[in-house]
Amino acid sequence: MNVKVTARKRDAPLKVKPEPVRGAGKMKNSGEIHSISSGSSAEEIAEFFGWDNDGLGGREALNSATYYACMKIRCSAFAKLPIKIKQYQGRGSINIRNSDLNELLQTRPNRWMSAYDLKFATEFQRIEYGDSFWYMDVDGRGKLRGIYPLDSQKMQIYIDDKGILGGVKNAVYYVYSGGGEEMIFTEEEICHFKSFSKNGIVGTPLKKYLFDCIDSELYSGKLLKERYEKGLQDPIIVQYIGELNQEKEKKIQKKFELMGGAKQAGLVIPIPPDFKVEQLETRLVNNQFFELQGLNARNIANAFGVKSFQLNDLERSTYSNIETQNIAFYTDTLLDVMSIYEQEIDWKILTTDQRKDGWYFKINVDAILRADSKTRAEQHQIEIASGTLTPAEAREQEDRPYIPGTDVLIYGNGASVPLDQLGKQYEDNAAPKGGDDNE
Repeated sequence: MNVKVTARKRDAPLKVKPEPVRGAGKMKNSGEIHSISSGSSAEEIAEFFGWDNDGLGGREALNSATYYACMKIRCSAFAKLPIKIKQYQGRGSINIRNSDLNELLQTRPNRWMSAYDLKFATEFQRIEYGDSFWYMDVDGRGKLRGIYPLDSQKMQIYIDDKGILGGVKNAVYYVYSGGGEEMIFTEEEICHFKSFSKNGIVGTPLKKYLFDCIDSELYSGKLLKERYEKGLQDPIIVQYIGELNQEKEKKIQKKFELMGGAKQAGLVIPIPPDFKVEQLETRLVNNQFFELQGLNARNIANAFGVKSFQLNDLERSTYSNIETQNIAFYTDTLLDVMSIYEQEIDWKILTTDQRKDGWYFKINVDAILRADSKTRAEQHQIEIASGTLTPAEAREQEDRPYIPGTDVLIYGNGASVPLDQLGKQYEDNAAPKGGDDNE
């Protein structure tokens, strides 16, 4: 890849004018990475893989009700999870509260969006386009000033297998086309989150593997719309006794089309005596239309890792197993997503010294697994009585203020006492050893 690099400031991205190349660059000993771009539309996917371009017909996958609902569930579920900074100290971990990274990741990553907006947009682009990117704005002293999501459709990934740019072979560079210019970022400047990556460099859009399911659901929606527009009327066969040419055939067809439709439903329609009308019976139930429609919805939901009760499909759900399914959604779906983000931001945002000191990012799942108030109270009671949790820690989990003296472990044995005073009540009441004074 021939690239012209212009001068830049220390804290500014490189500006380049690469030759027009689509997709990724070249990997050593592996030829080209066949990718039209890091984010591809349905039409580009169909064209690239040689599929029938009728496919989605220019329609967005988000027009599919199930695809949209699953996308919203996945993005919302991740966006509401707070990212915390913790430090491992040999015998446990503590929360780091006095770091500037807390404000960036929990409140305001940049001046235009909240932390929720950043995480929602990032997860959406990761699922929709296969890749999502953060640009980390770092000043000359190495301090992180802001985090900005980049449009995945404007990003291309290159591997410099010859060491042309920085003298390092097989270095990864990100070329972004935005604002009327093209910028090149090093791998240290970009957080790259991938979805279903088959080579570890470029992700794959989820909709690529759901093409037929999404297409079928879009067509079924179109079919229902047309049936409603026609007043849910079945096709009719018109028999005409007399001479029939092409021009007259079109007039008859147009006449009976005007008689139908939603506006004419329920009205009395006069039929001329030289016409005989018979209606074809095409019931959707007989064609198992709704069963097949439900199957498509379940296939899309399974690909997203979304449970049926989250789509209001409660046919096989009960009150008791919904909680179990919610836990399964966390373990089967979100746990994988959380690992992707935690590992990437640990490596890209934390410094080497911070990682050596035991710093790491942890996504808090209490927002999803949070039970009702009665269940939480019973759980806190069990943990406090067993000496696992201090009352202060339980109060912190419930967002209640700290009370002095509550940060000690208590063990319940008939009566709750601090752990370091366990057994003293028996020592104080024990009888003195030896005989009495008269002996």
